[in-house]
Amino acid sequence: MEFSILINLAFLVLSLALLLVSADKFVGGAEEIGLVLGVPHFIMGITVLAVGTSFPELVTSLFAVYDGTSEIVIGTVIGSNIANILLILGVTAIFAKSINITWDLLHGDLPMLFGSLLLMGFVVYPLSSADWAEFTEISASIAQGGPGNLGSRSSITPLEGLILVVGYLLYLNYYTVRHKEEVAKNSGQPEERPPFRMLTVFWIVAGMLGVMIGAKFTVDFAVALATEMQIGTEVVAASLIAFGTSMPELVVSISAARRNNFEMVLGNVTGSNIFNTFMVLGIPSMIAPWMGDRVYLKVGEESILFLQFPFYAATLFLFLVVVLDKTLTRTEGWVVFLAYILFICKLFSFI
Repeated sequence: MEFSILINLAFLVLSLALLLVSADKFVGGAEEIGLVLGVPHFIMGITVLAVGTSFPELVTSLFAVYDGTSEIVIGTVIGSNIANILLILGVTAIFAKSINITWDLLHGDLPMLFGSLLLMGFVVYPLSSADWAEFTEISASIAQGGPGNLGSRSSITPLEGLILVVGYLLYLNYYTVRHKEEVAKNSGQPEERPPFRMLTVFWIVAGMLGVMIGAKFTVDFAVALATEMQIGTEVVAASLIAFGTSMPELVVSISAARRNNFEMVLGNVTGSNIFNTFMVLGIPSMIAPWMGDRVYLKVGEESILFLQFPFYAATLFLFLVVVLDKTLTRTEGWVVFLAYILFICKLFSFI
């Protein structure tokens, strides 16, 4: 039993490594295309880099739905969102010693982040009278040490998925159409535009193919590992898969911090979270009834409702507190990073 767990864990790590390398090639190519086009730094962060670095989460979620393990989707989304703020922003602040924030997050990304949190809560938690009755019954069962299987009612419908996708389109419209000149003025333009290279297109295509292959194996070995360890697949998704798929964001953020390009760091973190919530959760929800086991996208068991989502809500409030003064210090970075360690420990019931 222990040997098979180690084998599945090893192959899961290799699959995540393939995801990481492929995503790095994809993001590097996408970033170069953005520079060729003269995209402003913050816009680069919330679009090219955020979408590119979240591409592993999206492809992994699509394969999870296809394989009939759609509860991996919500675990990956919430786990990645928590990792983006607590792990990536924390490590970047520790590395950079201090992050100075010039972009006005209070009137742009923070309201959208909290709005996406509310929408996620509306689609994840049961809100009808029948759903609420079952929800409270299961809650009482969990409090008494009983099972916590929420069954088919704990799911996200295609209509809810469509609403999430529309939310992301409105977000892009806000920055790229309605406030394009203001964004360009405040976030700065790239210093120089590199020449276009066909090799860049090759790496984008190769990176996409590598991400797809890595995502397929990641889902397969994550399910096998969860079965061997007798834990929920959403727990594996929120920890190992989320950690692995968040590595592109970490690499991009540290690289941007080295160049003192903190707007790109924040744009990458906030943009990735918003993309995860709206698109990585929305697109699989829209197509789930026509793929895999042909049911609505499953939310999973009590780990999502009673630990992961509440912890993500607390994470956003912590993020709000540390960025309101326009500076993120190394000490605050350590606090944020330790909060991520606490999440992992709670996730696996170490404490």
